[in-house]
Amino acid sequence: MSATHTPSLHQFFRHHLQPGFRAHGLIEMAPLDYVSDILARFAQTQVLYALRDSEGRPLEHIVDMLSALLLAQERKTTGGRARERFVIRHLGEYTLFMSGLFRERLAARGEIGYYVEHGRGAFRRCADYEYNQQRRRLYRLLCREFGHISDVLDHMRRRTLPLAPGADSMLAAFWHA
Repeated sequence: MSATHTPSLHQFFRHHLQPGFRAHGLIEMAPLDYVSDILARFAQTQVLYALRDSEGRPLEHIVDMLSALLLAQERKTTGGRARERFVIRHLGEYTLFMSGLFRERLAARGEIGYYVEHGRGAFRRCADYEYNQQRRRLYRLLCREFGHISDVLDHMRRRTLPLAPGADSMLAAFWHA
């Protein structure tokens, strides 16, 4: 009797993203692995909403994340700088996730451009803050290719995780028989 190997969530997303990355000329593995990692981590809502206000409520809106960034920038301590880098990276990842997987919702609200602009800017700033050359190059690539990667995520969501007719949430995709 042979054991069945179940792929990890990261492997699942990587497998479904790779054709879209190739179709957009994104042949480097680092961005594919990074985006697959984002999706696997954000499957846990506590990671998706890792940024919280002073009362512990999750930050769900870009404007609130930008306010958290300003607060971190006001702190001139090492902890403030670390928080600033964390908020900026999370903002880039969050906007990429939302603009790709929840595109219809953002489009209905006229916010796609807003998310793309802030996501690109966040990854540009991540590159500016990064000392490691490979990570800096990765963040620059994510900034430059943000729109294409968001398109790949949207295509994967529609093809791999289609919503059931009449469903109004991404969660419904997992319950669709």
